[in-house]
Amino acid sequence: MLDTYAGDSMGNDIFVFVPSIVNIDGIVEGLGIYSNEKSALEKLRKKISDNWSDGYKEAQLVMWTLDSDSTDATPLKHMYAKTCPICDERTFWIDVVEMNALCYLPACQAWIESSDIEEERIDCGWPPIGFTSHSDSIEGALRELRKYGARIRTSMIEDSDIFTHRTLLEEYELSKKEKNKDNIT
Repeated sequence: MLDTYAGDSMGNDIFVFVPSIVNIDGIVEGLGIYSNEKSALEKLRKKISDNWSDGYKEAQLVMWTLDSDSTDATPLKHMYAKTCPICDERTFWIDVVEMNALCYLPACQAWIESSDIEEERIDCGWPPIGFTSHSDSIEGALRELRKYGARIRTSMIEDSDIFTHRTLLEEYELSKKEKNKDNIT
C-alpha cells in the first residue's frame, strides 16, 4: 500500500503534511499525516479551537518529502500560545512563520495579519464589535489590541452592572449560537 505514495510516474517528489501540538508539560501530540496542506491545517485549527482551554503551548505544521533521506522538515506554521490582549485568556496563537495571530477563544477571535492592501503594514482587530486597526509591526498591533482590551476591561469595571469581560464574551458566543440555530431552522 505504501508504494502508491512513493512518488509519481514522472519522478516528482511527493509531500506529506504533519500537524502536531505540544502541551504544557512539553509532550508532543501528533495529529496525523496528510497528503495535502489544507486537510492538515484544518485538523490543527480544529484541535486548537475545540481544546482552547486544555493547556497547549505550541503547535506546528511541517511538510516532509516522502521517501527522502533528508532529516529536515519544512515548517509551514509554528505557533505559540500567549495571553490574548483582548480577552486576557491564554488562547492567542502567534504564528512565527507567517507572522500572524488569532485568539481561538470562540467568543473573542482577536486577530493580527499582514495587510492585503498595504505592503509592510499589519492589520489587527476584534470581530465581536468590528474593531480594526493598523500598525507597522506585530509588536505595534499587539500594543493596539492591548490598549483596546484595557479600554474594554476599564469600561466594564466602571459599568454599574459589573460584568467581567469573560461573561460578556460568553454572552456574545451564546448569541452567535442562537443566531446560527435560527438560520438553520
